Amino acid sequence: MNVKSLVFGQGTGNSLFGYLVDGLNAAGSLLIFAIMALICADVLSRNLFNQPIDGVAEMVAASIVMIVFLQLASTLRHGRLAQADIFIYGFTVSFPRIGRSLTTLYYLAGAAMLGVVYQGTVPVLMRAINRNQFFGVEGVFTFPVWPIRTVVVVCAAVTVLQFLVLAVREALCVVRGTPINTPAAPSSGEPS
Repeated sequence: MNVKSLVFGQGTGNSLFGYLVDGLNAAGSLLIFAIMALICADVLSRNLFNQPIDGVAEMVAASIVMIVFLQLASTLRHGRLAQADIFIYGFTVSFPRIGRSLTTLYYLAGAAMLGVVYQGTVPVLMRAINRNQFFGVEGVFTFPVWPIRTVVVVCAAVTVLQFLVLAVREALCVVRGTPINTPAAPSSGEPS
């Protein structure tokens, strides 16, 4: 198995990187389900037993950040990242190479932005580990910060790689002059 098949997949098949991206998305979905169950349990506990579950608000707040980052790369991979593509779509239809060049620049800019998030979060992660930082109310409910920061760092790195994979794919279309099913966006049936 070569690097191309690991990153881009073989033919219409999925790549190992694609499985990683979609696996992170699935983990985010499981976390959403767990948080919903926890909130429901807290509501029932408050109403039936007049006893709230400690730390629910803190866990929900921390989970939202993790969910966003766990699902970000998959959202990008499947062409569901919110963007104003009415201009680029029409431009790509009329001038395919120029449109795909602009799309390549968009993906490179996205990679740069998530690279900044990655670089900014690594020192915060190291500080959280070194100082043994905790989140919550001391004596009531606390948990370590480093798992949240680790998810952000890992998922930011994966999203940077996904942006780069898409940028390379678009750049190859520009060079070869070949379209990939739909202009400037991966189709839902074709993994990147």
